[in-house]
Amino acid sequence: MATPSSWKKLRECAPDALPAVLAEFDSAGLFPAPGETTEQFAERLKALHEELDALQEGASDLQQLIAQARFPLPAAHRKAVNLTWEKYRFRAAWVPVRCSSKQTGILSAGVLLEIDRLLPLVFLHGAFADKKKRMGYDVSETLAHEMVHAVRTAFPSSVYEEYFACQVNAAAFRRTIGNLFRRWELPALFFGGLAAAPVLAATGISWWWIPLLLPAAVILRELVLRHRLARAAEHLRKAGLDALPLLLRLSDREIFEISSLAPEEIKAKKESSVRWKMLLEKFRLPEGN
Repeated sequence: MATPSSWKKLRECAPDALPAVLAEFDSAGLFPAPGETTEQFAERLKALHEELDALQEGASDLQQLIAQARFPLPAAHRKAVNLTWEKYRFRAAWVPVRCSSKQTGILSAGVLLEIDRLLPLVFLHGAFADKKKRMGYDVSETLAHEMVHAVRTAFPSSVYEEYFACQVNAAAFRRTIGNLFRRWELPALFFGGLAAAPVLAATGISWWWIPLLLPAAVILRELVLRHRLARAAEHLRKAGLDALPLLLRLSDREIFEISSLAPEEIKAKKESSVRWKMLLEKFRLPEGN
């Protein structure tokens, strides 16, 4: 499997072999970003390789962040890598992972630090160095969740960031509402509005219901986003493609575009770039599916 250290393959391969080489990197969680040329992708992987080498050799400026941090259980790491393969067809074993409550804080199960939109650095709660579960969170699911974020480090910010990450969770509740937590303002508006309404009603204020407009607006916005994503997925399936893993590799602009394209128009995108040619070949479903 490809790693960031394999970046030279992008420059050395023949043009007709490039989609297959890109697919190899893609399977390792090394996605070419929307609008990124092959040369820019190679340069990014080269820089990422240098950062990972420095981190491993103890020569990185980030060394203080991982000082005294421990590694997660090997079996948990392997399970997380397999979870991302089953759901999204990538294994990003190259992503640096450490356990440190200092970096996550007391309440968080895991966090991702993005260094210059280049290097993803995952921190799990310190308890996960020895335990498989903590406060209802499974270590492998938490790590897989953060790995989904990690492989999109070079992508533009997305309104679907938490949606994609939460799909690795076994709990339907987290898969369903997880995207509401992509920005702290959204749950604050949602729960704040729900909490304020009964307080105002108890005081006899006639407009006690107005705070309920806040959670209603949050839910409406989420329904619109989810509907657009569902339309894009439906159109990809009609084009004979495996929808969810392909959507993970797209920007919001591309998802919105796909949601309005006919199957033949989606298939024609293979002519637009070598990235799209790779995506359409890799995620083509077998006949009859």
